[in-house]
Amino acid sequence: MMRTLIATLFSVACVLSSTTLPVPAYGNETHSTGHSCNNKGGVGKKFNRDYYIYFDTNSSALSDDDRSEIEHIKDFAAGQHAQQICLFGKASKEGNPAANEALSRKRSQSVAKELQRLGWPVSQVAIEHEGEAWSWLSESLTWDSGEDRRVRIRLSY
Repeated sequence: MMRTLIATLFSVACVLSSTTLPVPAYGNETHSTGHSCNNKGGVGKKFNRDYYIYFDTNSSALSDDDRSEIEHIKDFAAGQHAQQICLFGKASKEGNPAANEALSRKRSQSVAKELQRLGWPVSQVAIEHEGEAWSWLSESLTWDSGEDRRVRIRLSY
């Protein structure tokens, strides 16, 4: 039910933001390799599906299930000849915004380290933090949600 509510609010917010509310640009973290994601939109691209790894509150630790999912994604990326795996970290909007941004980055870095451990070249990983989830709806959304604490993964050419 909570996911349905969030999806509904997100749909309404997208309509509103496209007509009346400015949506802030998300900051980019250039990974140590100097790469940014080549496939941010996915529309009309070969890789248009997102994968998600969810985290506990205030955590960037990966579970065994997370590691298994990351391995599946890495194997699929290799099988489809992806040239890049993009990681977009998120954190809850509760608490200190700077700490949330750092946590979103740390979550992405946890996934990147696991990809590297599995043999995916670090030069083919792009990390772009998205910081706090739903921050532009700060007055409307006040609860913490599992959807807020995640890394979105997108394959790229």
